[in-house]
Amino acid sequence: MSNRRIRLHKGSLGFSVKIIFSIILLLTISLSQSAFGATAIIRLEWDPNQETDLAGYRIYIGTSPRTGDDPKVCGLCGYSTMIDVGNATTYRIPGLIQRQTYYISATAYDTSNSESAFSTEVNGKSKEVYTNFDGDGKTEIAFYRSGTGVWWITPSSGAAAYGYGWGGPGFKPVPGDYDRDGKTDIAAYDTTTGAWWIVPSSGAAVYGVGWGGSGFKPVPGDYDGDGKTDVAIYNTTTGAWWIIPSSGIPAYGVGWGGTGFNSIPADYDGDGKTDIAIYNTTTGAWWIIPSSGTGPQGQAGAYGVGWGGSGFKPVPGDYDGDGKTDIAIYNTTNGAWWIIPSSGTGPQGQVGAYGVGWGGSGFTPVPGDYDGDGKTDAAIYQSSNGTWWIVYSSDGSTHGLGWGGDASDIPLITNPDQID
Repeated sequence: MSNRRIRLHKGSLGFSVKIIFSIILLLTISLSQSAFGATAIIRLEWDPNQETDLAGYRIYIGTSPRTGDDPKVCGLCGYSTMIDVGNATTYRIPGLIQRQTYYISATAYDTSNSESAFSTEVNGKSKEVYTNFDGDGKTEIAFYRSGTGVWWITPSSGAAAYGYGWGGPGFKPVPGDYDRDGKTDIAAYDTTTGAWWIVPSSGAAVYGVGWGGSGFKPVPGDYDGDGKTDVAIYNTTTGAWWIIPSSGIPAYGVGWGGTGFNSIPADYDGDGKTDIAIYNTTTGAWWIIPSSGTGPQGQAGAYGVGWGGSGFKPVPGDYDGDGKTDIAIYNTTNGAWWIIPSSGTGPQGQVGAYGVGWGGSGFTPVPGDYDGDGKTDAAIYQSSNGTWWIVYSSDGSTHGLGWGGDASDIPLITNPDQID
């Protein structure tokens, strides 16, 4: 068999966050072998081999580089897991730890179970998918009933829907992966006392953190890039951000914003860390401090983008799947979404900024990665009857589900504080 080129797309390792890499692998194969071309999830895609004796592909993954080049000689060769994916040419690896660097190689095998040597090894960090309570890499349809403090969750994995009591009047939901196990944790913030109460999905003890109080908004995010959600607050009057990094470095403050600005933290530069960012609700100016020091278009230091204004809501998300949060707005009157893809191309091949009509008066935007393809989907929540309406970025299909409807229901999205 001859050399074979294979294109591999390595998607977000799913929890907050999705990076997509396109990688061309050149593989050398022998006559008797075929060749193979991040909660957190990795999405892989490759061009199929054309050999008639091809039986399937195997994916090898671990948290450190491999120690050999041929599984017939060294077995797992330093990897922790081997997955036989059969004849599939796409595969999603769920249950990974967000922000963890993973190393991946692949092989192919023929009908006599003769296996090729490894492909070129690729690596990348996993990314967070928000409100992914079951760790399958898809955003869950879920809401927090503030009147009773019950969280109502519909697992995207297909498990039975369930409720969990945690909070009540005066509490805000602040879901995040505080324990870095690849699953979103239930957490509530007391708007009066500033106490954070967190239920780790890993089974660790429930705990509280005092940070905030009246006049502060919770702005959880992974500001230090260690894969754990950090406790953080934003003073709506002075614009001071106060962050407790989970990595153990000292708590610190940053002045950015104030009256008339909404907090919109996200990973705009794609470096795996949450960036401090604000949106001027009157002028529509976005002001972003990239944690890497450079913006997605090469801007040096903090930068601003004019996109929106009165009557628009900011709806940041990774709509093009390039691992960087895109600037996007939603018109609360006519339901138009206006998105600036940081890659320059939208999920359906749109060139430059583009619009999507989906929603209007009486609908709340609830963007998320509901189909698990590594791209943020345009989605809306109809508060009058609790219906969720979603446009899958993977194929453009639309889906609806009734879940909620009480006046006190808060749909859980990337930044629940954006819901007024």
